[in-house]
Amino acid sequence: MARIYRRFNIDNPPPPIMTSDPDSFAYKTMTTRIPQVVQNVIADHRDTYPARFIEALQELHDEIVENRPVAPLYSTAPDEEDWRTVWSKYQNRTWLDIPWFFAEAYFYRRLLEAVNYFGDDEWAGVDPYLPRKQAELAGPAPWQMLEAALEATGEDSPHRLYPLLNYAVWGNRVDLSYTQVTEQTGRDIVLENEAGNLIVDESDEAVQYLEELQDDNLDALDLGERGESIQILCDNAGAELLTDLALADFFLRGSWADMVILHVKAYPTFVSDATVADVQMSLEALAGRSSPWLKSLGDRLRAFKRQGRLLIQADSFWNSAHFFWELPPTLTAELGRAGLVIIKGDANYRRLLGDSRVWDPTTPLFQAALYFPAPFLVLRTMKSDPIVGLPPGKAEQLDAQDPHWRVNGQRGVIQFCDEIMEEL
Repeated sequence: MARIYRRFNIDNPPPPIMTSDPDSFAYKTMTTRIPQVVQNVIADHRDTYPARFIEALQELHDEIVENRPVAPLYSTAPDEEDWRTVWSKYQNRTWLDIPWFFAEAYFYRRLLEAVNYFGDDEWAGVDPYLPRKQAELAGPAPWQMLEAALEATGEDSPHRLYPLLNYAVWGNRVDLSYTQVTEQTGRDIVLENEAGNLIVDESDEAVQYLEELQDDNLDALDLGERGESIQILCDNAGAELLTDLALADFFLRGSWADMVILHVKAYPTFVSDATVADVQMSLEALAGRSSPWLKSLGDRLRAFKRQGRLLIQADSFWNSAHFFWELPPTLTAELGRAGLVIIKGDANYRRLLGDSRVWDPTTPLFQAALYFPAPFLVLRTMKSDPIVGLPPGKAEQLDAQDPHWRVNGQRGVIQFCDEIMEEL
């Protein structure tokens, strides 16, 4: 089913976006958005956190705002050695003189250290972003989007996948680390109004491939064999995670896949990125809804989970500053067993391409990510610079229409790739 190409050389990846350019979105992130994240955590927990946590958070805030050298981790944790190895490449450099992806990922890891997330007291494992996640899930908007997606999806026929894929794209706008996107684009998603914002739409190719995958899976099940899995690299909790769960349900109840695996973060990061606890919170919230659509969805998902057909797996790699060509062997093998990997969101796209501006936007996606171990589908709204797979002239047209189209969350892509590397 997949066309086979040889592995290309990733030993010389493209140069990363740096935080040092004062006209860049990376610079704005580190000087404006990231300090605000710290202040939000302080505000949310001022009456509950011990004074030492507030002081540590303020110190982290000041270290970044004053552009001091990036300090090392000081506490013991399972991922400490990996972070120290990566940090050592940039020691003695300041926050505005390091690669943007490392800066963001490391900041969120430092924030967890400030609130003793990996400690051995009552604060161990307490999500500093939980109040904002709970508030998002308690509001009407995520549920309205989910009901609209379920109503548009209905039965299991292939053409019903199209609206569900689109809702999974636009759900990615709701990002609690970048709230300006939601404020500017709104929470009410009307698919007809978003058609012009989908700058790449390869859903036809993806659905055709998934139909073939479904046929193969049904043949395997008829023979009493395991079918292929569909694996989703999740991004945000809240509205986006609900649409991911709706996708998982669609694939499982229609026998599109024998199993769906949701890959989530091992611990909180990027404010709203999904963890195992966030999936469980969403399932519990579904159980409490009065809507028959939502209750039925929750019942099916819990049944699939009991049957071992819906798996939620966490790995600290997804929290790291590493790119996808640095996947550990265990994850490479896991993803390599998938019939399809669905790559959600902007940060995962940056992991895919190397968070670089140097890509020619017309570069075919498979040439940029030929190393990836399985066919994949990207569902992403644009909240950073990297982009490939555009038709000739499209980037220039968008530049003329909207200088901020790469980062303001208005546009999105559905990109499909079934070219995979040949195993050596």
